[in-house]
Amino acid sequence: MRMAPNARLLGILCGLLLLTGCVLAPTGPNRPPAALQTLLRQAAAAQASGDLPRSASLYEQAAAAAPSPQQAELRLRAAQLYLELNESSRAHALVEQTRGRTLPPSSAALRRIVQARLALAADRGADALAALTPRPAPLPDALHSTWLAVESDARLAIGEPLAAARLRDQRSELLQNPPSRQANRQALWSALLAIPMQQLVGLIPPVPDRFGGWLKLAYFYRTRQLDSQALAAALHAWQQRYPNHPADGTFIETLLATAKQSLQEPKAIALLLPLSGSLAAVGHAVEHGFLAAYYQNPPQQRPSLWVYDVGEAGLDSLSAYQAAVAEGAKVVVGPLTKSALQRLTVLDFAATPILGLNTLPGSTTGIQGLYQFGLAPEDDAFAAADLAWQRGYQTALTLTSDSDWGERVAQAFQQRFQALGGRVLEQTRYTPGASDFGDSIEALLNLDVSIRRYKQLRALLQRDIQFQPRRRRDMDCIFVGAFPREARLIRPQIRFHHGIGIPIIATAQAYEGTPQPGTDRDMDGVLLADIPWLVPNPDPATDGPLSRDRLARLWPENTRHFPRLYALGMDAYRLVPMLTLLQSDAGAQFEGRTGRLTMDAHGVIHRDLRPAQFVDGLLQPLTIAPNSIVRQNSTQPPP
Repeated sequence: MRMAPNARLLGILCGLLLLTGCVLAPTGPNRPPAALQTLLRQAAAAQASGDLPRSASLYEQAAAAAPSPQQAELRLRAAQLYLELNESSRAHALVEQTRGRTLPPSSAALRRIVQARLALAADRGADALAALTPRPAPLPDALHSTWLAVESDARLAIGEPLAAARLRDQRSELLQNPPSRQANRQALWSALLAIPMQQLVGLIPPVPDRFGGWLKLAYFYRTRQLDSQALAAALHAWQQRYPNHPADGTFIETLLATAKQSLQEPKAIALLLPLSGSLAAVGHAVEHGFLAAYYQNPPQQRPSLWVYDVGEAGLDSLSAYQAAVAEGAKVVVGPLTKSALQRLTVLDFAATPILGLNTLPGSTTGIQGLYQFGLAPEDDAFAAADLAWQRGYQTALTLTSDSDWGERVAQAFQQRFQALGGRVLEQTRYTPGASDFGDSIEALLNLDVSIRRYKQLRALLQRDIQFQPRRRRDMDCIFVGAFPREARLIRPQIRFHHGIGIPIIATAQAYEGTPQPGTDRDMDGVLLADIPWLVPNPDPATDGPLSRDRLARLWPENTRHFPRLYALGMDAYRLVPMLTLLQSDAGAQFEGRTGRLTMDAHGVIHRDLRPAQFVDGLLQPLTIAPNSIVRQNSTQPPP
């Protein structure tokens, strides 16, 4: 039968009116039957009371009795509840029943939300984000809050925690219910803690708005969570800066309590050090630093402490470790030498972890319960390369001793400098213990080539000619790997060999560690990065009880020799409660006496050092603006 044109048009219009009239609670003549209304009321009541299984079942029943497209809406509501109950298969089946149907905007948006949640439940973050892209414009008000939450979860799942946090912050404006606001705030905070530390640092200082306040709070917490006093002071300052922020006083108190609870204070510690034999002096330096930090705790908070001599007249490291465990030690600190630590790698450290005071070759890293903390020269060379790059130097020469140590620092500097984008043009060695480094410096600056050309030309012309050696001009700086004696000689000899104005960046070992303005005057202008304990604090008022000046006044003999090892001992004691947290949180860092300390996934602790410069024979702190590179002309003397 063929329908007349007017009749066909009337049918289409009636169908459109029916589609637009099918809503959950219509008024007027299209009101749902009383039975359907009863099911909807019961489903809503069950959901409000927390009986999600009954609510989901009732929505399914209501869907079976409802007209289309109200049917699809109710199935999607039931699917949402089944997802809350971790019954993804039932939720998926209900969503499939809506496939191919043309839905009104609100129902279509709800279907995309449920599809995204199903993808998230299956660990398919990219599919979840695809289901939400593009975002409807406009987004139905009733679904706005839910959409932002699911999109935030999708961003977090694909490794975009910053975007996830921003979405949670936007969502906070839409929430009125206190429990919902609290849950959203916690999700926002979790996303902030997942932001890579390097990315978070790049966002500081933030825009001084609400989200900027969240970023600053996360930065303070993650950089100070291992030091309760520093964290409390930073959070107090933050509250003064952001007085009406959603992170209220209760939230701040919770952060402080969480940070304190995350530290695992052991009841007993064993310290393994060489206290006799050829290494007794260095062992005692570490011991004195360890005890200085230990006695800062009130007596009632100090763990039991046993010290074992693993020097030439003491136990071997394996026997000492086993004795410490038998005695009841919960954590073992030491030994100090690579060989002694290497002998312990046959053990299982899961029950009694060990903080070794040295680092092992890469092949032996990643042992559960083994943490490694030492003054590796590679850290000093890395810090020198970072300092060179921050100063704007892009090309470098290296001059290091002809020794295993010199080879290690030269290769480490080159590795880091090139990774940053710089180039090492040439590497030269000098003989350790010598006093005249002229040949090495001439070779490094290409002066030997200039002199050789002069001799060839004079021989060819058979007469004297005026000659001025000319050094290479393609470098921005010279990296010098040297100990104090050689460093004090190398710097003036570089100047003598036409190197005036070339910036010199040295390893921390170039500084003896004790202020000697008369002896170190020849080091003026030399840049280096050293442990914070040896670089003067520009604000002495903030010095704590373990500052270098205070301890030097109390125990001058103990702190004068091997000061870096003394600082190693202090940090070793303070690190013990935070080992697990450092390893579990890649962004956690501790401002120690030996540097800003972080730990990699293998349990190896790395040190970021503090930039400094010799001025009038004294080491002075060097201020470098964050995220800035100041390009300097290599022909100009360093400031």
